[in-house]
Amino acid sequence: MKVLATFLVSFLYVGVCFAGVERFLKPLKVSSDEYSFLSKKDPLVRVPFNRFHSKNIETTSVNEFLKSNDIEDLLSESLSHRFQVSGDIVVKLTSVWNNSSAKFGSIIKIDQITPDELSPSAFVRFSLWNSGEKIGDYSLPIRVAHMRDIYVTSRSIPFGTKLSKNDFKLQKVDALKQHANSVPATTELSSFQLDSFLQSNTPLKWNHISKANLIRKGQVVDVFASGNGIYVTMKGLALEDGVKDSFVKVRNISSDKEFHAKVLNQNSVKVSL
Repeated sequence: MKVLATFLVSFLYVGVCFAGVERFLKPLKVSSDEYSFLSKKDPLVRVPFNRFHSKNIETTSVNEFLKSNDIEDLLSESLSHRFQVSGDIVVKLTSVWNNSSAKFGSIIKIDQITPDELSPSAFVRFSLWNSGEKIGDYSLPIRVAHMRDIYVTSRSIPFGTKLSKNDFKLQKVDALKQHANSVPATTELSSFQLDSFLQSNTPLKWNHISKANLIRKGQVVDVFASGNGIYVTMKGLALEDGVKDSFVKVRNISSDKEFHAKVLNQNSVKVSL
């Protein structure tokens, strides 16, 4: 009886202490926007969009299809291959590109460009392909820039000077605009002379220069003769002036035999046996 009485007293004490405790607890609210539960129709947990990497998700969805700058890059690369020019081709669209079916990984095929040469403005017809399937045909007006290094004088150079790279600096320009006739940096200047006076910081243009005579009449030159497995060197006397890659008449000093040889540089010519 004593044990039973003790148990009843304890039970009544606990009931008194916790009676009405729900008044002090706020109800737990679960937002349906943040959580969802597994169901037979949805085998994967749906991650709350506003809590986990929402920026990355948006970027992936936005960049799924080709945009204007992507088409410009594809056209730039394609024109570089088509015309095989040195330097960089930069294409800019002059109309809106709003196609939403060309995905990343697509390749471009140029069907026609008018005019069919590098020009500041052109009209291009092309097709896009993805995984061997044709996406569609397109026609767009474009602007084209040909960015390449040219020679610019680093000092004043007088008329008649044989050109040297030491007299110039390189500058990257759009060769399709005001620098269309400029001499590209890939040109070997030692074969040319200046036909006019140029101030410092002047772009070098083709109408400023002409081929220089590397061989002078009466000059003793080295003659390299080769052919049929034979290679011979001899001394010769130039009988006329000659520019690089031109043919001049030469006399063999030893045999007095005359022949024509191709000018290689300021001291030598070449003849084929």
